[in-house]
Amino acid sequence: MKTIFTVLLFLILFQHGEATIRTAISNTGQGWVVSSNWSPSGIPQNGDTVLVPAGITITVKTNIYSNAPNLAIRVFGRLHFDPGGKLELGSASSVNIYPNGYITSTGSPSSVIKIGNVNKYQGTSGTIVGPAFASAASGISPNGFALGVLAVKFQSFLVKANAKQQAQLSWTVSDEFQITGYDIERSTDARNWRIVSNLASKVSNEAIKQYAYTDSFPPNGTVYYRITAKESNGAIYYSSTELMSRNTVKKFTVYPNPVSSQLHIMVEASAVQAPVSIAIFTSSGKRADQFTYDRLPSKLEINISHLPKGTYRIILSDAAGTKQDQTVIVY
Repeated sequence: MKTIFTVLLFLILFQHGEATIRTAISNTGQGWVVSSNWSPSGIPQNGDTVLVPAGITITVKTNIYSNAPNLAIRVFGRLHFDPGGKLELGSASSVNIYPNGYITSTGSPSSVIKIGNVNKYQGTSGTIVGPAFASAASGISPNGFALGVLAVKFQSFLVKANAKQQAQLSWTVSDEFQITGYDIERSTDARNWRIVSNLASKVSNEAIKQYAYTDSFPPNGTVYYRITAKESNGAIYYSSTELMSRNTVKKFTVYPNPVSSQLHIMVEASAVQAPVSIAIFTSSGKRADQFTYDRLPSKLEINISHLPKGTYRIILSDAAGTKQDQTVIVY
């Protein structure tokens, strides 16, 4: 059953292949360094994802690289090292060995895998059987491979405020495998988190994938964000936590609060651009009412006596795309 599962995984990866994915198809001559042993033809280079399918062996017989390329190596079959065979890789590289995949050697100490100039495998370590992975974060040979498969690696995560004081989030990942999607989480204290949105993972096997999200209504003050990657088996992986300070000047105020009938709204007219829309949303996000003003008076009165008791968000939007919100309680 595991063999069938592994073959199916490989077929899925192959069908969505990109030019950056090189698949081992044979092991003639000098193995890894023979271009025709790969599809598409060519020795794996920096940024490539390298697949060794189930039932295929590829042999490393010499010191392959002098420039330490960043490779994402996925082994479903067999990666073998002859004496003197070396893969010296960049610090952003990873080696994933999947169930039924393995690394072997003749036992020579000159057979080496390095990531970021750190030994992750040496021929004297014997056979490494999957699931296991090595990356810059794993240990040093003979403990350079950790149990399990690295399902995703966050390469970067950035948060910044745009001109509208919205939070723009962007992140890049590598080694994405069986990740179903990403939750965007927000907090005002870095302890209590809530999910504000989610994105499905991209159907692509590019070595590096990029994602982006805009939080249109972040709270004022310091706001914390993190990304949760969700694996199909229920496992989760967290990005780093990043923050954004949003200290904007309020362009409108509401009173009284709590309110029962007439809600007064004072707007700083010079700070907004007409037409202006004021929308009222329930705590569940359903729009309860909306008003549009082509000419904006400095003081507005809105009758909210028809609204059920509860908590509401008052969102002001203007022609320039600026959005601000206030929370009111109707009793």
